[in-house]
Amino acid sequence: MLNADKDSIVALDCMPLMDEGGPLPMTGVQHWHFADLTAEVLQNLGPTHIYLPLFASGYDAIAAVELLEKLGYFGKITVIAPNLPRPRLVERELRTLGPGLRLTLISP
Repeated sequence: MLNADKDSIVALDCMPLMDEGGPLPMTGVQHWHFADLTAEVLQNLGPTHIYLPLFASGYDAIAAVELLEKLGYFGKITVIAPNLPRPRLVERELRTLGPGLRLTLISP
């Protein structure tokens, strides 16, 4: 559960997931595009939690997780996926890229 007083949330290319009843809170989220993410931006934002889609225009979660690890991000990562036949398998694969248990995949 997210705590607005403690969590600094960044959503990468997640605007389509922000509708009412979606997996992201409606308020308290900073929105950024993956293409604009740099070490400086990440440091200035200081997120404790980053949300990103499994598939986005121009990249996928593998590329995003690899970049976050390269930039030295150590917070939580939540990957939002469409309905998958074996979501835990995909989650395990993403965790091996570096974030381990800091990464969670959610799928309806």
